[in-house]
Amino acid sequence: MSEPARVPPSPRAVMSGWQIVSLIFGILLLLPGGCFLFFGIGMTADGGEMSGIGPPLLIIGLLIAAVAVLCFWLAFRRRKPPTPGPAL
Repeated sequence: MSEPARVPPSPRAVMSGWQIVSLIFGILLLLPGGCFLFFGIGMTADGGEMSGIGPPLLIIGLLIAAVAVLCFWLAFRRRKPPTPGPAL
């Protein structure tokens, strides 16, 4: 019996330098964004004298989280392969 035909390996997607930097920034922004969201929810739900600080913390946390999502999107999006130009 003959061996099955080998499937050629798929080309690996290599990340460019700006994609790696974007990934690092996205990971670094998760900590402050998560802390702002955590303490914003905690202070808003507490109902004490510090409850007025909660909504601004939530807004700041959501903005930081949105920037982190943008960084992850930039890092993992698929780039279109370059179109072949005219031969010289």
